[in-house]
Amino acid sequence: MSCRVFGLEPEVAYGETKTKEEFDLDFDHDVDSMDFKLNDEPVTKSFGSRTNQKARAGVMKPTGSIETSANLQILGHYFWGFLDNYKFSAGSGGKNMHEFWGGEHKLLKSFRGVSVNDDLIFYLLGLLVDGMKLECSSEDMTLGADFIYKTEFSDILDDENGYERCEALPDDLFIMFYDISLKLNNKDPDGIQTSFTWEGSNNHDVDKTIGFGARHPQGQAKANKRENSISIVTTLGKETVRSILDARYGKVNVLEPTKCQILQVPLQVDVELCEQPGQKLTIIFPNCTLLAEFDSSGIDDVEATLNMASLGSDTVKLSDGTDVTTDMYVKLTNKMGEIGKK
Repeated sequence: MSCRVFGLEPEVAYGETKTKEEFDLDFDHDVDSMDFKLNDEPVTKSFGSRTNQKARAGVMKPTGSIETSANLQILGHYFWGFLDNYKFSAGSGGKNMHEFWGGEHKLLKSFRGVSVNDDLIFYLLGLLVDGMKLECSSEDMTLGADFIYKTEFSDILDDENGYERCEALPDDLFIMFYDISLKLNNKDPDGIQTSFTWEGSNNHDVDKTIGFGARHPQGQAKANKRENSISIVTTLGKETVRSILDARYGKVNVLEPTKCQILQVPLQVDVELCEQPGQKLTIIFPNCTLLAEFDSSGIDDVEATLNMASLGSDTVKLSDGTDVTTDMYVKLTNKMGEIGKK
């Protein structure tokens, strides 16, 4: 049986060198796809020849990506890595609240991780979440994450079943499309929505972390502009045509483009599994630009796509009543303890 597993734990200090015995993962999970590479293309010289004559080792800018089924227990680590603020509130009945929101910090939380590829394990240091994606249509919600990292070391197992898995996560159920509900501009969207995608990027600057005397990053890369793009697919019909035109023209109840206006609306995404009452996920984008596009093909139903980009100019109220100005807020209630505390 193949073993394709990825696991995470927060770092105390960025890129701190560890032996494999010192890794103490918070969890690991199966993946649908996984790719970690050093990006260490050699530097070659031809010296006037049509063929390369000499080569030397090039710079390393390690990157990685994973894709898996999203579930409420593992999402907290990824959201903390993507966003830069985290607040934990202990709850009752084994359920705890984790709140994350985007701010202006440029040094984000770093992690250690393992990438298990049957009988080969990579131990990864200085993992930073450069991008994150949630996507769902007619089946389960998929979680994608893109990383940059400092360096790695490896281990070869005696056989592909030699990796010892972490303790199983509680209530480890993947999220289905019927667990998801949306609120656009503080109300249920018109019509039927058939697809949702959120994709975020931190645009880390790796180039400035590599200097003389080293091939791989020497320090933690700083995050640059945070970008959040959201798309919702709906079907063009009598119940949706007005809201689609409002988004297309930038103003409510008009039939042509406005001179200078665009619609700006909040979006809320809620996830709750009926098998796990009280455990849920809420994502709020307090202010988003809104555009609409659609195309017709044959006699198929006309699908319209609402495209949004978040703005960081509005406030969200935390569970303790504090107002924070942000472009993205996440409230996650699950059975995981405080991240980074063991």
